[in-house]
Amino acid sequence: MNTYKKHRSIKRIIFETTTKWNGFRFEPIPVSSIKQIAGRAGRYRTATQANDRELSTKHLEHDRAITSKGLPIAAPAQNLGLITTLEPMDLSVVRKAMQTEADPIMSAGIFPPNNILLQFAAHYPENTPFSYILLRLHELALKHPRFHLCVLKDQVEIADAIEPVKGLTISDRIAFTAAPVNMRSPKMTEVLQALAKCVACNGGGGLLEIPEIDLDVLDIEWTTAKEYLNKLEDLHKALILYLWLSYRFTGVFTNQRMTFHVKTLVEEKIDKVLAQATYDKDKRKLLRKQQQKDLLRSFQVDEEEFSARDKEPTIDVSITRQYVNTPRTMVIPDRTDRTYRVLDLPEVPKERPSAAAN
Repeated sequence: MNTYKKHRSIKRIIFETTTKWNGFRFEPIPVSSIKQIAGRAGRYRTATQANDRELSTKHLEHDRAITSKGLPIAAPAQNLGLITTLEPMDLSVVRKAMQTEADPIMSAGIFPPNNILLQFAAHYPENTPFSYILLRLHELALKHPRFHLCVLKDQVEIADAIEPVKGLTISDRIAFTAAPVNMRSPKMTEVLQALAKCVACNGGGGLLEIPEIDLDVLDIEWTTAKEYLNKLEDLHKALILYLWLSYRFTGVFTNQRMTFHVKTLVEEKIDKVLAQATYDKDKRKLLRKQQQKDLLRSFQVDEEEFSARDKEPTIDVSITRQYVNTPRTMVIPDRTDRTYRVLDLPEVPKERPSAAAN
């Protein structure tokens, strides 16, 4: 379950797995990421809900009704977040992560500012691919030891996808490379190129004018088939991208209010499909075994790479002496308004996981 950027009231977080695909291979989810995902559990309500007078009135009336019956009202500052896993073997991993201190942050990841990109791009011929400019700046940039340049994998893929679109300025391409696009979906590549063409032509950005945004999915009779759910998710991602661009190119993408309405309809259909979805234990076992094989294969690759490297690392003594007495950790305030509890699974599987899987 991906809970990043999910600003909604969440009572329970269920980890489907404790591994993730990093773009090259499967790897265990870091302790900091597990804590960040688990930290979404126990959200009482969003800021929008807190500022909603009608909703606040309902909460007040509810509290008065409880008080009239002589019952105590639970303090809203103490919210209980529930955390568990879909697979029993992952529960110990999550439990250990929640009890472990995350590694200190030694450096902050940054991207080059837009004005620096514009100045750097001005030194190259007009037809130079923008992805090449990004990579060259990434290689030549001088940075402080407390900072590092973030990996440009997504930005390069976006830049290459919209490279054939003529008429985009460097500022336009910079904006698109920062857009929330999942390039793993072929459908999203088509949508991205269509939206880029609208910006290049400075028009044709009405929601109903872009055939690549498949609104016809809403007219299909809903089903629990995975293919139908994938279409809904692709449409939802396309709408999110349209809304994001509508704040940057207001004169091109003009149907913001309609897009918000359609986005709500898509979310209702997704919730309906997920509510009727069934759990297939056999398919889940096969998927889990494949994930374990991929993870073990990744570990073998890491061991081979490590054995091929020189085990004596080189250290820049001047940098070490310069920053030996300076703080290297970034302290993040702890949220004391929520507590967390790791839930045990109600059933223990008959087949115990193998030692290799652990």
